[in-house]
Amino acid sequence: MGAKDIWDNKLVKTGLVFVGVWFFFRCLFSLTAPFILAFLMITLCYPLLERMQKKIPVRKKYLAVVIILPIILLMMSILWAVSVLCWRQLEELPAFCTQVGELVQRFFHRCCCRLDGKFGWDGLQIEQFVAERVTLVMENVQVQVMPQLLSSSYSCCKGLFAALGFLAITCIAAILLETEYADIVNGLKKSEELRPVWAVIEGVLSYIITFLKAQGVLLLIISVLCSVTLSVAGVSGGIFFGVLAGILDVLPFIGTGIVLVPLSLWQLLNGQYVRMAVCLILYAACIVTRELLEPKLIGRRIGIAPIFMLLALYAGVRLFGVGGIVKGPLALIVITEILKIMRDGKVNLTKESP
Repeated sequence: MGAKDIWDNKLVKTGLVFVGVWFFFRCLFSLTAPFILAFLMITLCYPLLERMQKKIPVRKKYLAVVIILPIILLMMSILWAVSVLCWRQLEELPAFCTQVGELVQRFFHRCCCRLDGKFGWDGLQIEQFVAERVTLVMENVQVQVMPQLLSSSYSCCKGLFAALGFLAITCIAAILLETEYADIVNGLKKSEELRPVWAVIEGVLSYIITFLKAQGVLLLIISVLCSVTLSVAGVSGGIFFGVLAGILDVLPFIGTGIVLVPLSLWQLLNGQYVRMAVCLILYAACIVTRELLEPKLIGRRIGIAPIFMLLALYAGVRLFGVGGIVKGPLALIVITEILKIMRDGKVNLTKESP
């Protein structure tokens, strides 16, 4: 088999695509992420900028500032508020651990009192055993976990300022990119060598836009559903937990359970069995809501089976760490678009030049 036959082999080409995409997301994605996000924001906002310019005789650069700057400032404010909230919760963690330990002991005390004498069990002995284990766990948390959390505060602050810097660079890049955006897109579309690059970008952007629209609708519906239900049930902080459940439900395969299941256990420890049942029923209702609405909002426009998305998420976390939650699915989309162009042997551009 000659060198030309090797290069024309589909398996070799597919392997090279996988290696190339892995190299990009491993070595180059972090360096280019602010500019990729800036390009995405300009692509989303460009039709709106054109419509605004027809009504307001102002250069698109200044209109871009009016649109993009508030979005970036809002993202920074949310990031800062979440960081402050997490820090306050961290300061209250020792008292919370003590409270949880007391609630667990009271809960098992009630259970052991009911079991005392039944089935030949000694309720007092079981209670003492559980109390010793709970006390040991809480002491380990306060002695080992708490110092590690507090010692990592410097790293957390460093990460926070890095994220704020990332958003600031994204904002500046988006405003500067607006001036050259039309020329860049037209150049990519007109050049025979670069048209496949724009076809891949177009496919990825189409997926992201479809995904964001669908997840935005689902986030709103689930947040309202959880907030109203928890508030009516009398759960303390129902609105906060409802919004948090809606936000975390957007994350792939995590869902509202990361909020509602621990919240139901907390209600159980406090003896609020009705509220516990409400949390569990609400969790099931959120799952059904997503399963019913997501196919209608996304449909087959994405064209990637959920099992492959799960595989991409798992592989992304294994290959790239926590950032693989984003990098894994994005890498799968890029690979899918490249292989689609290689399979069809031609480039179909569906969007008009900006």
